[in-house]
Amino acid sequence: MRLAVVAVMLWSFSMPAAAWAAEPRSVSIGTSQGGQPLLLYELGSGAQRVLILGGQHGGPERNTVELTQAVLDYFTTNPEDLPATISLDVMPVANPDGVAAGSRQFLDGVDPNRNWGGNDWRADAYDSNAQFRVGLGGSEPFSEQETRALADWVLSTKPALVINYHSAGGFMFGPRDGLPGELATLYADATGYSWPNPVGGGRSPLGYAASGSMNVWLRESGIPAILVELSTPWYPEIERNLSGLKAVLQRLGGVGGEERGVRGEV
Repeated sequence: MRLAVVAVMLWSFSMPAAAWAAEPRSVSIGTSQGGQPLLLYELGSGAQRVLILGGQHGGPERNTVELTQAVLDYFTTNPEDLPATISLDVMPVANPDGVAAGSRQFLDGVDPNRNWGGNDWRADAYDSNAQFRVGLGGSEPFSEQETRALADWVLSTKPALVINYHSAGGFMFGPRDGLPGELATLYADATGYSWPNPVGGGRSPLGYAASGSMNVWLRESGIPAILVELSTPWYPEIERNLSGLKAVLQRLGGVGGEERGVRGEV
């Protein structure tokens, strides 16, 4: 009898880490113009939701897809690193048609990050290469079904934090005040990304006005957000960003939900 118990114990300790993985729940929040599902993966059951977003600018920023998929894989196989108060929502491919076509834009040519309904939305806008393009922001705010689907999910879920990955630039934008400011500081310290403050009078590293962006809309909607520009358009910088993400999740998980009302500038 003892030998059987020992054998079971030895077998359990020798099982690969993946055998203990928490299976993510997949949810389609809508469809792309090309008919592809907009898939979001949920991990954990805490009251505080954190959205991790990649692939908004499609194929040219495929490294953000690799990074967000790596984040999903990491927390799937290491569920103990996700605080009990947190639910992690990971959307590796926010623009599946753009990934398939190797394009930054949606199928109709509208930029996924120029179509959001902040007060700076413009129909004609600068693209990621600083080229001014007619109609890049869409016919009106939220004219695109992909933008509407993601915005509806955000408004219904009210995440405690959104982290949106882009490339390339090697910098980040984030809140400066309150708990959201603490989270952004932790992310910057852990990753080493440059963190300019154009809202406070500093010079923007973009060199052009990015109208109708998701980050501005999130700020105006009262939802803290960190936008990270990876350093190159090809390397996903997984370990670097996992360090920042784990630091943020531990801090957010440690405070529970009582400080969620504290908002800062993005």
